[in-house]
Amino acid sequence: MDRLLDLLKAYDISLSQLAIVAGILLIMIIVDFVIRFTFRRYEKALHQSPTIKMLFYLSLKTPLRLVTLIIGFYFIVYHLSIWLQFRDFFSRFVTPGTELGLALCFFLLTNSFLLRLKHYFIKKQTRKDGGYNNFSKVEQMHKLGQAITIVIMVFIIAAILGLRVSQGIAYLGGGMAITALVFKDAISSIFGGVIIYLDAPYAVGDWIYTIDGKIEGTVEKISWRLTHIRTFDKRLIFTPNNILITQAVVNASRMSNRRILQYIGLRYDDFEKFEAIQKDIYSYLGDHPDIDQKCLTLVNVVNGSTTMGSTIEGFYGSSSLNFQVYTFTKVTNWVRFQAIQDKIMMDIGRIIARQGAEIAFTTMTLDMPKAVTDPAAQGPQ
Repeated sequence: MDRLLDLLKAYDISLSQLAIVAGILLIMIIVDFVIRFTFRRYEKALHQSPTIKMLFYLSLKTPLRLVTLIIGFYFIVYHLSIWLQFRDFFSRFVTPGTELGLALCFFLLTNSFLLRLKHYFIKKQTRKDGGYNNFSKVEQMHKLGQAITIVIMVFIIAAILGLRVSQGIAYLGGGMAITALVFKDAISSIFGGVIIYLDAPYAVGDWIYTIDGKIEGTVEKISWRLTHIRTFDKRLIFTPNNILITQAVVNASRMSNRRILQYIGLRYDDFEKFEAIQKDIYSYLGDHPDIDQKCLTLVNVVNGSTTMGSTIEGFYGSSSLNFQVYTFTKVTNWVRFQAIQDKIMMDIGRIIARQGAEIAFTTMTLDMPKAVTDPAAQGPQ
């Protein structure tokens, strides 16, 4: 205690000055408590009826708490600089540091608001009918907002550090040239990300695969350098964007319809019933509410290069009369498509049964010569 009093006397610090610092700390604590208490109400209301205005208010929480901290310590250090007489240090480092901190708060506010807006519009535009969800425009606007924010931050930081615009551009150009030489692959991936955002060949949630079949899965995230793809066995592939823009990528999620292509074999004993079965299946598919009547529907005999089981056969197969069902559903959602296809194939089986026919299974017929099978031809025993 005596040493503390000696220190206060040495720097001519009075109890009233210490009370000022304590008062500033107390105000910081009170303001932080009020901010947390106020925004807790908005967080509860967000789950009920979120609005853009509410999203902006929620984005203010962390930046406001950080602003309170920065301004509070600014005034504390300001008083300390007067008492300890290091005003030159304060003006050269503390003031620019405070301004950079406030600029950081602006960046956090903008970035948080853009991210909340992105999730808001994705949730709002998600289709409930099982159709394709195209969020590419939302992703483009989000990245555009991020790019504008970064440009504004660059000019703000340049102004705080006392750099002229021309100097800043020169330094930036020189830095980018060196960076491009050292990190060539990373830079190409970043430009690949820009191209992906501009062209929007796929978006988060899309099922994509490359033509060579080496990469396939659902897009979980598109960053400036990497595309995160979750494979169907739940592994995560971090793919550089320059790889995806230099080869053909199939976006399976953007199909207009899903195709049903099934091969069915009838018994040879049901040859005369095939045309009636074919007609009934056509009629059934033509009246089905989930089949897109604008697309081609076929119930026809297969050609001579269709794989049936372990062999390649035509209509007259090794043990069956083979035909195909070729049509398109209106829905593209995979789970709903599977349910529709299951129901259709079961109904086709019932159509075949109603005609008194049966679906064939692999059989083998042994043709015995008549001389061997006719007892009369064998003579007396």
